Amino acid sequence: MGLDLSFSEWLVQFNYFNDLAIIFSGRVFSGTLIAGIGIYFYRIKKLKIFFFICLVTGLGDLLGNFLKDLFLQPRPCFSHIDLFPSIDKCGPDLTGMPSNHALNFFIFSTLIHLFLRNSVISIIFFASSVLVALSRVLLIKHLLSQVIIGSLIGIVMGIIFYEAFQRWKKI
Repeated sequence: MGLDLSFSEWLVQFNYFNDLAIIFSGRVFSGTLIAGIGIYFYRIKKLKIFFFICLVTGLGDLLGNFLKDLFLQPRPCFSHIDLFPSIDKCGPDLTGMPSNHALNFFIFSTLIHLFLRNSVISIIFFASSVLVALSRVLLIKHLLSQVIIGSLIGIVMGIIFYEAFQRWKKI
């Protein structure tokens, strides 16, 4: 956890990005992205795929919550309050491994990329995923390792469910 804390301590220096980090971590940002891509799927007449992506993202969220209960790794804003005394609010969730924000955004982005194969849309969604993941570290809600693990689980889950969908479609 040494590198995790060192990275968090370094990142906290840039607290002038906190307002931006709050935006990227918020529901309005994710809701806007989801609504926008939902409209796009509607326009290209692939709304069922969009609903599949949303369903898989929901399953990812459930998996993330299960893993948090399994690992019981605390969030840095609870476990290292001595290092981050400026934190006003940590939130009600005590555990942080893996980051569900990272997990969900990376599942969604991976599936968007695999289904659409549109490089502009893929770049927008993966860049958003990285910004959301980093915002969680900047806001001291997660350690870097918690965000990386969440991101990797999201990517792997996205690939697995995409492949399952392709096989199911052939039946």
